[in-house]
Order: sequence, then C-alpha cells, then structure tokens
Amino acid sequence: MAQPLKIHVVVSGKTLTLSDLEAFDGKRVEVTVVEAEESVDTAPAQRELGLLRGRMWVADDFDAPLPDEVQKYFDGKAD
Repeated sequence: MAQPLKIHVVVSGKTLTLSDLEAFDGKRVEVTVVEAEESVDTAPAQRELGLLRGRMWVADDFDAPLPDEVQKYFDGKAD
C-alpha cells in the first residue's frame, strides 16, 4: 500500500483554496491542522505490549453463539 505524502507547511493569515493544492492532484496527501503555537508530532506513539497480562480473562465460551432470546435483539426481531 502506498504511503501518504506528508507535508509540513506553515500558513499564516491565508485561507488555502483548492487551486493551491493542484500540484498534488492524483496523490494521496495527509493534512494535519494545528494551532500556530502547537508543534506537529508525526511519530506514532509506542505502545507497550502485555500491560494487562494476568489482570483480565476471557471466558471459554466467549465466541459461542448467543441464546435465541438474546440474538433476536441483534437481528431486529424483538417483540
């Protein structure tokens, strides 16, 4: 899959129009809007795996079919 084109542009006091973006026609562009004093952090946050290990459990029948009296509500057939 193609990666989006990332551009960091500072615009002050100007409203961008579609004609301003003609150079990117046909390209995938990622746009981030921030306040003037904010900085843009494009690096994804790192997540630590296994933080909840041993603190939660999943029932053995987690993916078992629902009873008919409950399933009817999901199917829109409730009385």
